[in-house]
Amino acid sequence: MLWLLTFVTTAVLVVLAWFVKDISRVPTVARPAALSASARTVSRGTAPGGTRHRVSSQRSYPHVTDTTSGLSYRLLASPWGQGCPSDLNTPALDWSTGENTVAGQVSLGGSIIDWHGLACSGQLQQQFAYAGPADLEPTAMGLLGALDPAYYAGVPHSRTIEESSAMQVSGHQGWIVKFLMTYPDGASQGLTWSSEPGAVVVVDLGGSQAPAVFYVSVPANLGTQNVTTLIDSLHVS
Repeated sequence: MLWLLTFVTTAVLVVLAWFVKDISRVPTVARPAALSASARTVSRGTAPGGTRHRVSSQRSYPHVTDTTSGLSYRLLASPWGQGCPSDLNTPALDWSTGENTVAGQVSLGGSIIDWHGLACSGQLQQQFAYAGPADLEPTAMGLLGALDPAYYAGVPHSRTIEESSAMQVSGHQGWIVKFLMTYPDGASQGLTWSSEPGAVVVVDLGGSQAPAVFYVSVPANLGTQNVTTLIDSLHVS
């Protein structure tokens, strides 16, 4: 019996040893380090939480800055250059800065003079009664009424009001009057264009500050879209 017990015990130990050895051959599954790292990594361009950032590239254009009126607006590409023609200044219309280019020549009273496309700005002069934002519309219309005989009288023309409406310029109340000058017989005086769109803008700056004034007039041969481009670029510095 003792011999039999010894044999059974030995057999059991051999079986256990074989079982342990077999188990040691089974590969252990481990969590890859790369998986842990990738789970913590946010891909480039994606913020935590999955929100993708959009990067917008906004081109910067040269601007005309009028320190007198406080207005700033885009400076158009060449042949446009800085400066408002000085001969436009009158006691009622005083421009502090601007931009212009020559559209062509016109015959006036036997003289040949340059005719400009232009954008000019300045402060509203005291000749125009202004008591606050309620006066924006009549002031803008009054300015156009003063501009017409001062700048366009030399060439027979007709004037059409295309828009008269309130607007905002950098959060300031304003008023815009868009107009169209047409020259039915302009060719007889040397004009190579028959129409000229433009606009007058008056901006209330609040307090005791004089309103800012912007005037643009662009003969059709210079690109009528420039009127809109300049108006859209207006802001208060």
